[in-house]
Amino acid sequence: MEGQNRITDRTEGRALSATRVDTTIVVAAVAAAAIGALGLIGVLGQAWMGQTPSSLLTYLPMILVPIAIILACVAMIRAAMRRRQTGVGHR
Repeated sequence: MEGQNRITDRTEGRALSATRVDTTIVVAAVAAAAIGALGLIGVLGQAWMGQTPSSLLTYLPMILVPIAIILACVAMIRAAMRRRQTGVGHR
């Protein structure tokens, strides 16, 4: 039963636990959201100073925030599926 929650790591040939995979997904989602938010703050700061916003700072939020939302949804779906499989919360 323990082997069902493991994913094989192809680089070293060892198994990753489902919890570690979920943690990695959440960390990637938070990092993408933070970088996207910093890009948005940069665009607003440049506009406030009267400068033309750089194209990189303009595209960062438009690309990274949807990626962060998708990754967060994937993490929540994986957690719900794992909760349903293990029967946690049933009395």
